[in-house]
Amino acid sequence: MFKRTLQSLTFCIVFLGWLVSTAFCASALEFYTEDFPPYNYVEDGKLKGIGPKIVRELMAEVGESPDIIVLPWVRAYKYAQERSNSAIFSIVRTPNRESEFQWVGPLYTVRVGLYAAGENRQLYSHDNDANLAQAMKTGNIAVQLGGAGEELLTSRGFKNLNPVLNVEKSLFLLLKGRYDLLETSDVFMAYAIEKEGLAVEAASEAVLIGQYDMYLAFSNNTPAAVVQKWQDALDRLRKRTASPDLS
Repeated sequence: MFKRTLQSLTFCIVFLGWLVSTAFCASALEFYTEDFPPYNYVEDGKLKGIGPKIVRELMAEVGESPDIIVLPWVRAYKYAQERSNSAIFSIVRTPNRESEFQWVGPLYTVRVGLYAAGENRQLYSHDNDANLAQAMKTGNIAVQLGGAGEELLTSRGFKNLNPVLNVEKSLFLLLKGRYDLLETSDVFMAYAIEKEGLAVEAASEAVLIGQYDMYLAFSNNTPAAVVQKWQDALDRLRKRTASPDLS
């Protein structure tokens, strides 16, 4: 009798342990990002940049440590959109993306524009509206495949977009004349110019597209209470900082 009771008790303990383990695995979070310096990038095997810095501060505030997985942007976007308990950063919140995710942010703000090689800068010497009209007539504008810039420019009627996978090589190709304009941020352009050892005049902003907030975006399959917990943590962080911008 005692043996049977002990066996039943052991079974219950093992079964409860399995339930707890299953529940934990089901609720574990995964974050996805891309290798796109200086926002998020891998250096010496470590993930660095503006985005990871803020997200790690947020993790500490929440008291959780989700795995951060670096993938090409299109795949990271797909996984974060489709998988439960998953999120992607750093991502621009656009009208077309609004219903595809649950949003936590903003984390920081970026200035996005169209950049021209130095020798072509004189083509864009008017006000921004005129420069925008000129850009619509140019031959070829490089944009990140699946990125916010592609969506934003398409919504403004641009038909001359050339989606590219490897954004880091885009400055080199702009200066070689492969592209007439390059859509990117001022921070990335400054980083790329410095990395290549070029003069600051090598490329400059020809058209301002706008300033956009970057977010941590959770899949719609993630419980709303989880998303709210991360937003509340971000709000607390912001209240404790002297500046409204964590970057």
